[in-house]
Amino acid sequence: MEVKTEPAGRLFDILSEAKKKPPNTKVRKVWADIFGIEVTDTGTILRMLADLIQLTYKTKSQIQNIENIDHEIYLKPFIKIEAMLSQINLDANWQSWQQQIDEPTIYGLQFCSDRLNREANFTSLKATEIDQIKKALEELTDNVSNSHLETSLKLLLIRNLESLRQALISYKIKGIDGIETELELNLGSLFLNKEKIKDSADKEESKTFIQKYFKFLDGISKTVSTAKQVDQLTGNSLSKLIGVE
Repeated sequence: MEVKTEPAGRLFDILSEAKKKPPNTKVRKVWADIFGIEVTDTGTILRMLADLIQLTYKTKSQIQNIENIDHEIYLKPFIKIEAMLSQINLDANWQSWQQQIDEPTIYGLQFCSDRLNREANFTSLKATEIDQIKKALEELTDNVSNSHLETSLKLLLIRNLESLRQALISYKIKGIDGIETELELNLGSLFLNKEKIKDSADKEESKTFIQKYFKFLDGISKTVSTAKQVDQLTGNSLSKLIGVE
């Protein structure tokens, strides 16, 4: 399975999956299953739905910016999508939402996805790549949590890793752009604290954890650059950029 990088493709995948859910299922369970979160985590479900609404508007905006197409035809699917997303009763049955995701709406999104792919020429990421990043992130978070790093530095790294974890949770909606944004924020926080990081990297007991952290970020940077078909974000390893090599 691949997760598309352009917005219409992501919206198509999410709604196609949602369309298949049993009509008597509660709305909160449908979205929790699709996004891979706990059914009782109402806050995260609502946040993901807000992100889904933003994805809908982003897709519309990109379609509207394409010249020499019939915008009325391409934008027709969004009438029912917006009607569906205007409902916020998580404890209702899925049927009332599901009725808005009819075949013309799904087919319309496919055409939008095809058009945007030809405009942007992004590649797709395999779900296995995301799963590998999630696994590496979990292991690194455990390592940092159990390390003897200076307390403020440990909290900084854990906070940064948590922000990346949230980006991975939201990947179905935000795509590679969400991961890229969090990677840039991580890099910014490292610049602000580079003296503290350099001091810690000089200590033998901390050096291994710092190296693992930067290796992980370098891997994500490479994945993002490959998906967007651009040069790697920095051209150098991130640790060299910070000055800890």
